[in-house]
Amino acid sequence: MHISEGIITGLPAVGYTIVAVGLTAVGVQKMKAFIAENPEKKPLLAMGGAFIFLLSLIPIPAFTGTCSHPAGSPLAAILLGPWIALTLTAMSLFLQAAFFAHGGFSTWGANVITLGVGGAFCGWLAFKAARQAGLSLVVSAALGGLIGDIMTYATAGFSLSLVMAFGPNPQLSFSQYLVAIYAAYLPTQGPIAIGEMFLTGLLIGYVFKQRPEILQELKVVFTKAAIILAVFITLSIPFSDRLYAEDSVLPSVSSEQPAITEEESGMAGMDEAVNEAMAEAAGLAARDPYINLESMGDVWNAVMLLAGAICGFIFGRYWHMLVGEDKKS
Repeated sequence: MHISEGIITGLPAVGYTIVAVGLTAVGVQKMKAFIAENPEKKPLLAMGGAFIFLLSLIPIPAFTGTCSHPAGSPLAAILLGPWIALTLTAMSLFLQAAFFAHGGFSTWGANVITLGVGGAFCGWLAFKAARQAGLSLVVSAALGGLIGDIMTYATAGFSLSLVMAFGPNPQLSFSQYLVAIYAAYLPTQGPIAIGEMFLTGLLIGYVFKQRPEILQELKVVFTKAAIILAVFITLSIPFSDRLYAEDSVLPSVSSEQPAITEEESGMAGMDEAVNEAMAEAAGLAARDPYINLESMGDVWNAVMLLAGAICGFIFGRYWHMLVGEDKKS
């Protein structure tokens, strides 16, 4: 989902950035109005931002030799609205580009549209459509998480296909790039999307159980049906090897790609194994991030993630409206 630094440059990068800044500006106004009307719910905004930040950084390995991560923005959109979720996403992506070498400053706008529009808005629309169709709250939230995750990567694939088809050295047409990228995404991201479906439904169900009044602003009809969701362990799809033919343009994770070898990263993420590999073949080689802290290794990244989790916990310590206060007799 993170399009790396340097893949989108020039006028396309400027265009994506202008659109993303405009959308974020609208989101900031929506967030100010939300805080003015609900000052007691500021911790919920902090939790939403921390949730997107952490969830979109956690690498989940797959048997295909790559790893990927959920989106997080669909759940934030269901709870806080798509505009606020997009704004929190924009902030998270900027911090990830600055300190985790995920994405980049030149591709920040494209990544905001990918995770903010594809993830937050599409997930929220799927949730609302499911509710209007008469589905239960938890099932609707689960569908929102699923669609939001899928559309995040669908939007990323669309953006990449567009810039590669009109890049310096295109090897395929736009439609062919689109098919190739989606086929490469599917084995890894498909199970993760299903996992995010269960996670989103489970968390929304928990919020409804603890403090249903938080969800009243969504204007949905609640039901009392008990829905038990098991913890979903992400598995990979074993048939993915069929997607990789000897003469195919689909990238493979092997020792021939030194940028993503096991010695350097342990397990390549889809950002490297798919996005960067195909972009390089199209003449759009990714650059090292301007602030490259990734080279400090996994220990540094783990420390930074832990610090983010601690900050999120501190904010969450005051989320009384979510867990509720002890009832006094």
